[in-house]
Parts: sequence; C-alpha cells; structure tokens
Amino acid sequence: MQFVCKKCFSDKELIGFIVSQGKTGNCDCCKSVDVETVELIELLDFFKELFDNFQVKQEGKSLISLIQGNWNLFSDLNCGHKILNEVLNQTDSTISSSEDLVDFSEEILENINYWSFLKEQLKWERRYFTNIDTLTEDLGWDSFFESKTIVNEDEEYYRARLHQNSQEEIYPIDKMSSPPAQYASAGRANPIGIPYLYLSDNQETILYEVRASYLDEISVAIFTKNEEYQNEIIISDFTEIPTLYHPNDVNKKIKSTLLKQLISRDLSKPMRRYDSEIDYIPTQFICEFIKIFTNVQGIKFRSSLHNTGSNLVLFNQETMKCRSVKKVQISKVNIKAREI
Repeated sequence: MQFVCKKCFSDKELIGFIVSQGKTGNCDCCKSVDVETVELIELLDFFKELFDNFQVKQEGKSLISLIQGNWNLFSDLNCGHKILNEVLNQTDSTISSSEDLVDFSEEILENINYWSFLKEQLKWERRYFTNIDTLTEDLGWDSFFESKTIVNEDEEYYRARLHQNSQEEIYPIDKMSSPPAQYASAGRANPIGIPYLYLSDNQETILYEVRASYLDEISVAIFTKNEEYQNEIIISDFTEIPTLYHPNDVNKKIKSTLLKQLISRDLSKPMRRYDSEIDYIPTQFICEFIKIFTNVQGIKFRSSLHNTGSNLVLFNQETMKCRSVKKVQISKVNIKAREI
C-alpha cells in the first residue's frame, strides 16, 4: 500500500494535513479515485509515536478498538485494519497487528489514574492543601483542557425550576438565574456559597436534569449571551470529538482525552437521594482548577440523563441573560429499569 487518502480517516486534523499537503490521485486503501492522497510513509512518524503509547497486555483490548473507541481515527474498521497492519509491518513496534491485545502505557495509566486517588484524598484526607505542583508540573493537567469553544450571541440555552404546588404562578425572569451566594447550595461544579449558572443546550435535556415527573409544572427559561458582557465567553469543551493527529503531542492528547472522559463522567453523574454532598467535592475542585489554570468562563459536558443533550456550567452568571420564561407541564415520562 503506497497511497492513502482523506476518505480513509475521520480525524479532522489528519484530514486537514492530507488536503493541504497531498496530491490528487487514487487511494490504495479505500480505492477512492481523484481524491487528495499522501504516501503512507509520510505518516509513519505519527504512527510510530502513537504506538509508543501502548503496551501489549493479555487482558487488554485490541489496538484498533482502543483507537477507534476513543478517537475514531479511521473512517471505518476496514481502513483501520489495513493501515495499522501496513504501518506495523514497517515499524519495530512490539505490537504486531491491529488485533493485538493492548493497553495504554504505564506512564499514561499512572497519570489518568491519579484522578481516582485525588478524589479519595479530597473527600477523606485533605481538602485545602492539595499539592497543585503534582497536577501541573508532574502530571501536566493544566495543559489538558485546551479544547475550547465560544458561546455565540445567537445560541440559546435553557434553565428550569420545578413548581412545588399546582397552579403556582410562573417564575419571573429575575428568579430564573442562580440563587444569591448566601442561598447557594453545593452542586456538582460549585461549592456551597459560590453560585454557578447551570444551563442545558435544549429544553428536553433541562427537563431531565431537574428530575421532572409526570404532571409536574415547571418554569423554563431561555438564556443567551448578555450583550453587556463585552468579552468572549470561552468554554472548556468536554463534548468536542477529540483529535489524535498532533505530531509530537500524541502522548498529551491521549492523556487529555482519557482524563476528560473520567471527569465528564463524574460531572454528569446524577445525584441520588442517598448520596452525600461530599461526593461533589472532587468535581468542585477540578472545576475550580480549570477555571484558574485555563482562564475559561465555564465548562461544557454531555448530559448522562439525556444522551443527545449537553450541559453548560458558567462560573459567572453575568455572562448570560434570561430572555423569556414559559410554564410547561410534563405530559409523558419514559422509565426503564435493569436488574442489579
């Protein structure tokens, strides 16, 4: 196999490289014709760097499943198998085929597994004197949250408040933002007494997020960017599809993706009735860490209650403005259960 093309891959950075550096021709991998191609040898250094981040492990997963499952590097599995096996034949990697069982390197596992250790330390050992130097200088976490997005002026976000009694009046606009600091309870992202603004990117998601039940009455507000806030609203984006093609930075990108997956899972985890507010402390800590070390105004992450929606946490509610409020009633609820 000599030539591969942009249609062999899904990684937008790699596609961009092929489009900018390639020549029109025929692809030996996916058999596309008259398409931007590069010689596979031009990608060898990238793949060698990529393979160095894995170790053969009997109880691991196949190389291609780890790559596709986390980054969707290839356009399909067939292209993935062909390209990986061809490249592996041209390198001195300890991995011999795309189906070899592997895991991430010990250095990567040690880095991302520190999140589990840190969570327990914050909850049960020490809370206010955590060694930040370990996170920044030793683990490099301050550089793992570089994927950012901007809240545009025409984007609408939603916030909801449950009514406690039937026939209650709709909440006014000035009651739909975060509560005053003295009334702000602890949340997944905010500590007690420090209010953050929690929003969702569609109405259905916010109804799931407030745990609405059948026939509940709810005030639903629409928020957009506050025109009085002159700066851009820059958000650390945990929902963006990660890219892997970053020559000389592949190791950092792998760590960033895996750590953000763990944090996002904890941020979106629903709070159960019998859970303690102590469980909030690790995510409160990491949100403040991101706030300070990346200078963003908030975090965007996927909802675990509504898998097509995302949530937005804004550290300063003055960045957004409530535009309107309507009252709705839940007309249908779908509940599924599994045996445990």
